[in-house]
Amino acid sequence: MRWREIAGRVADEIAAGRWEEGTRLPGVRTLAREMKCSAGTAARAYAALRDGGVLSGTPRSAFVVSPDGAVRAGAWDRAAGETLRIAGSDDPALDTLIRSGAGIASVAAGPRGSVRGLVELARGTADAAAVHLLDVASGRWNETFARGALGGRPVSLIHLWRRDQGLVLQRGNPKGIRGVGDLPRHRVAWRPAGSGSRMLLERLMLLEGAEPRPERGSAAESHFAVAAAVASGVADAGLAVRAVAESLDLDWIPVATEWFELALAAEPRAAAEPLLQVLGSAPVQERLAALPGYDLSMSGEIRAVA
Repeated sequence: MRWREIAGRVADEIAAGRWEEGTRLPGVRTLAREMKCSAGTAARAYAALRDGGVLSGTPRSAFVVSPDGAVRAGAWDRAAGETLRIAGSDDPALDTLIRSGAGIASVAAGPRGSVRGLVELARGTADAAAVHLLDVASGRWNETFARGALGGRPVSLIHLWRRDQGLVLQRGNPKGIRGVGDLPRHRVAWRPAGSGSRMLLERLMLLEGAEPRPERGSAAESHFAVAAAVASGVADAGLAVRAVAESLDLDWIPVATEWFELALAAEPRAAAEPLLQVLGSAPVQERLAALPGYDLSMSGEIRAVA
């Protein structure tokens, strides 16, 4: 059963008077058992009703019927909430794709980062998580992390692109930085904890025998912020995609190629179909291909992770 059908049933029961204003509704897991669906699907249904003013509250506290909730439930639009909510990693190409989709997808509010995206996906507050996390033991991208976040439930991974990550340096590389092993001697722009880029840089530095010290650097919330910190002289280097380095005419040293994918529960995979159609369209493919450091050869491929 999909979340929209569940939300419709709950709205009908509220409109019929089963739950009055201020009444606490069954918890997410209880609703999931009653409707024979996943907890994430039940949370998505409650969230849609909250967004429509029928309910108030959160999965962590409780959902209750809002003032005038019965009236709102009777008028609740079952076609509402079609936008695919994406949480997770920051990426210039993803932002381009979402803008091209004219409202069919949106980025969840709050900090960006692969780990945060998976947490939001597991809670049901996002429909998909943008991730680029390598399982070093298996050499596979994103599968282990997505499966773990969803508690072993089936996961679908939609391949968006491969992208090149590297060290962003000031034009002409006046500091003479040759690789990640040199970074402890320089000012570094660090992505937030839990971001895939932060985890990648920390791992690469450790492989070079260099101790990561994010607390000594400057904070950068996005790839573009990393490049801006280097361009302004706030930082000597930082890890970011090639596209942002070239956009600010900075030097760039490649260090890794990643698989950038969307993880989502297998049940609502159809919700991503409109975005996939946009991704496969010729104009969007041309715009994405114009970004340096992106490989679109596998775009749109889907694999199931049991």
